[in-house]
Amino acid sequence: MSDVLMVIANNWFQDYEFWIPFDIFNNAWLKITIAAERKWECVWIFGSKTIADISLDKVKWNKYDMVVFIGWWWAFTQYLHNETYLKIWKEAKKLWAICIAPMILSEAWIFVWKNVTWWNQNDVQKAFVQDNGGFWVDKPVVVSWNIVTANGPDAALEFAEKCLEMIW
Repeated sequence: MSDVLMVIANNWFQDYEFWIPFDIFNNAWLKITIAAERKWECVWIFGSKTIADISLDKVKWNKYDMVVFIGWWWAFTQYLHNETYLKIWKEAKKLWAICIAPMILSEAWIFVWKNVTWWNQNDVQKAFVQDNGGFWVDKPVVVSWNIVTANGPDAALEFAEKCLEMIW
C-alpha cells in the first residue's frame, strides 16, 4: 500500500481539488494522511470543514511515497515563503500539485528544466514559473519526471488519475 500525504491550507483550500483526488486515492486503497500547517480544523472555500491528521512540523517526509499540494488563492498566502513548505517540496519522492500550489512550489526551484502547468491569470503565474526556471505548458495536467501539475478544479479528476498512474 502506498502512503500519500495531502497538504492543505488551514483556511480556504479548494474543495473539489481536495475531495476528488482524495476519493480516487481512497478507492485505490492508498493510505492517506492530511497535513496542514497546524493540526486543526481546515476550512474549504465553500464553508465545509475537515481536520488535519498531522501538523507539517511533525511530518516525516521520507515516510510518504507521494506528496499532494491542494491549492486555491487563499492557500497561496499560507504556502508562499513558508520554510516548512519549501523543505517538503525539496524532499518529496513524488510531488503533485494543483491550481495555485505549483506556483508556490516553483519558489523552491524544483521546476528547473521541467514542464509545468497551473492556474494562470493574466499570465502572472506563467511568468513566475518561467522566471524560476520552468517551462509553462498550457494543458490541464502535465507530467514532468516525478512531478504532476494541474491547473484547477476542472482538472481534478484527470489530475488524480494521472497521479495514480505514477504510483503503479
